[in-house]
Amino acid sequence: MLTVLRSGSVGQANQSAESGKRSPVGLDRALVGPVLLFHVLTRGVVIVGLWLAAKWSGRSFAAVATRWDGRWYLRLAANGYPSQLPMQAGQIRPSTAAFFPFFPWLTRPLMSIGVPFWLAAMVLNLLASSAAVVVIVLVSNEYLDRRSAQLLGCLWTAFPVSAVLSTTYSEAVFTLLGALCLLFVLRRRWILAGLAAALAGATRPPGIVFAGAVGVAAIVAVVRRREWRSLIGAAIAPVGFIAAVGYIGWRVGRLDGWQATEHGGWHSRLTFGRGWLSWLNPSFWTTRTEIHFLIAVLAVVLIALSIAALALRPPLPIAALIVAGAFLAFAFGGVEMDSAPRVMMAFFPVLAPLAVLLSRGPRAVRWPILGLGSVLAAVVGGYYFAFAPISP
Repeated sequence: MLTVLRSGSVGQANQSAESGKRSPVGLDRALVGPVLLFHVLTRGVVIVGLWLAAKWSGRSFAAVATRWDGRWYLRLAANGYPSQLPMQAGQIRPSTAAFFPFFPWLTRPLMSIGVPFWLAAMVLNLLASSAAVVVIVLVSNEYLDRRSAQLLGCLWTAFPVSAVLSTTYSEAVFTLLGALCLLFVLRRRWILAGLAAALAGATRPPGIVFAGAVGVAAIVAVVRRREWRSLIGAAIAPVGFIAAVGYIGWRVGRLDGWQATEHGGWHSRLTFGRGWLSWLNPSFWTTRTEIHFLIAVLAVVLIALSIAALALRPPLPIAALIVAGAFLAFAFGGVEMDSAPRVMMAFFPVLAPLAVLLSRGPRAVRWPILGLGSVLAAVVGGYYFAFAPISP
């Protein structure tokens, strides 16, 4: 099996040698066209699933599209950050101070001309996710064979929790920026890589991992090729994360505003994965924790995929991203556990082992699997956004 997985890396050296000669993005329509079409069709299936779920649940479509984290982004887009952290009985309460600003800022131009937030965010995410799936294929094609790169893009858009790409969540924008960062790193466009990482860091806290990927690549570039320009990109990369944390602190009147809200309002603590053990224990099942059990099972699968993805011997920045991303997604407890699988969507190289294995199978099996994945994403999304009784 390991031999089969590694075969997807054939040609990596040649591609890397040519990377410095390419344009910053460089599109191959035959490579990305079929994946983009599949993505758009899958988005249609997911949106229909959300609409049906809204109808059956008695909620409006707008309410479904902005449920859970979406309502916090709505508040942030409409009202900004609070002037001080909300407190109750001496404890910090959940607030928009836990959310980074770049995604809601992007919705404001449409909102300024009267487009409601839910629709502005959905339009933004359709554009962002479409661009993201293209860049994902381009990144994957840097170290996988052509078919595996295409299938990785298809697997990403049909991921079980990919309904977040069609609602008011930030994953589409976050993944696009992270994928651009990786593409620019692999093609040694250091300043562009740093800028993309900085914007990813201003979109979601896990974006700091992309800054780390740029830093690792820069160290390698300096040691091996004396490519000092890479250090500029490495210096730019963490600026977005630092600026977002600083901006939130300034708006709420305390420098540690974001950290305090994460810790006190959302109970995010470093547990090194201990929380997942309780989620996997059937003796604690209730209507709510059965959902958590399914999330924990998906987490176990993703961790296994992360290990298998490293067996493909990806470029060092991608390997570093996989390791750091998996740790960041699964090592923390609290409300962060609900979001771990969708955080891993941005660290899409973990899907490479599945893409390589699927590429070796017959087409008659491959496309039904992807089609079923799209339907599953619609079902999971409809249930999660319209019915799921989990933490708000």
